[in-house]
Amino acid sequence: MDQSFSKNYFTLKGKNAEEFVHELAAKTFLIDWCFLNPKLPNGKELCDLLVVFDDVVIIWQIKDLKLGKKGQYKKAEVEKNLRQLSGAKRQLFNLKIPIELENVRRRKEQFDFSQIKHIFLLSVLLGKEEEYLSPVEEISNCKVHVFTRTFTQIILNELDTISDFVDYLKTKERLINTNKSLVVLGGEEELLAFYLMNDRNFERFNKADHIVVEGGLWKDLQNKPEYKAKKKADEISYGWDSIINRAHEGSEEYERVARELARSNRFQRRYLSKTFFDAHVKAHNDDKHDLFRRIMPGEGITYCFLFQDDLEPREKRKMMLQAICFIGRGKWQQNKKVLGIATEMKIRLTCSYDFCFMHMPNWTEENQKKMEQLQKDSGIFVNPIVIHGHEDEYPKTQPRTKAS
Repeated sequence: MDQSFSKNYFTLKGKNAEEFVHELAAKTFLIDWCFLNPKLPNGKELCDLLVVFDDVVIIWQIKDLKLGKKGQYKKAEVEKNLRQLSGAKRQLFNLKIPIELENVRRRKEQFDFSQIKHIFLLSVLLGKEEEYLSPVEEISNCKVHVFTRTFTQIILNELDTISDFVDYLKTKERLINTNKSLVVLGGEEELLAFYLMNDRNFERFNKADHIVVEGGLWKDLQNKPEYKAKKKADEISYGWDSIINRAHEGSEEYERVARELARSNRFQRRYLSKTFFDAHVKAHNDDKHDLFRRIMPGEGITYCFLFQDDLEPREKRKMMLQAICFIGRGKWQQNKKVLGIATEMKIRLTCSYDFCFMHMPNWTEENQKKMEQLQKDSGIFVNPIVIHGHEDEYPKTQPRTKAS
């Protein structure tokens, strides 16, 4: 084979591997926080993929490897991938080499390492898989999560929010840090299944010194009626993902808004989506008023939804949304943050969005007086109707009965 052709072939194969992971990662973490092939000042690549969200950074290195005659990867190739990850971490956080981040959504910006509290290293080994692969390796005092192609697809589809994904990595690292003997029969999906089937923790392992996770757990989980019911119930939650992806259209500080929208995990997004959609249906069917409002206090944040038709430049709707959010901050003072979303009253194929985000750590007497006057003048949430809801992550299923 011609040498130049061989080099191009492996470059193309590597690029395909990166694009494979990037496509899955962008679906999970959303494109705003995924940076493909970030460059060092000297033009060299830091890593294959960098995910940066809030105080979390995930460094990815991807290799498409072949198995040797004994059904194993070459040790040197695996270790090279691990060294590249530890080297990337060292350059970012020890040497503090400045790098510039950019993607198709975000402007160019300097990576701010001072904000990062949680660092995860991921080695993704694509191609035909070893029969046994350790889920975690260690190099230069760095723990590296090792994913196969199959498990990469599974976990990025199963834990497809930054919150769900990072919680698993944190919990897995706590288990590894106990230095217990851990053997996983089958792929890491068996460990993931155990985690999901045990309230997203590994506490059942606390009293054990040697742990063996048997194969078949992932298949068993997928066949459970409550798991299938969860997947069905989660379908509406992707409406919230769609709103996150629209944030850049409706706010000048869209990344800050999008980040607040994206903090919620998949289960929380399901409930938020249901609440938003239910309010939108009521607004759509309301022919007596020119607007419809709903407010929903959450944990640490209050959500305000406004449905109101307003022609461009939509100043009336934006001002109303700001007023609702300000009142929402005063009505539920335990929540320092308020996030508002506004769209048209009528449900249609194309719609516009406006967003408002307030972070007010302190609520003063002056704020209270201003809110009370605003309520008096506008009548907003003077006597709000409070509705309490409940949602099970795994909906209970009714056993089938035969008709007589």
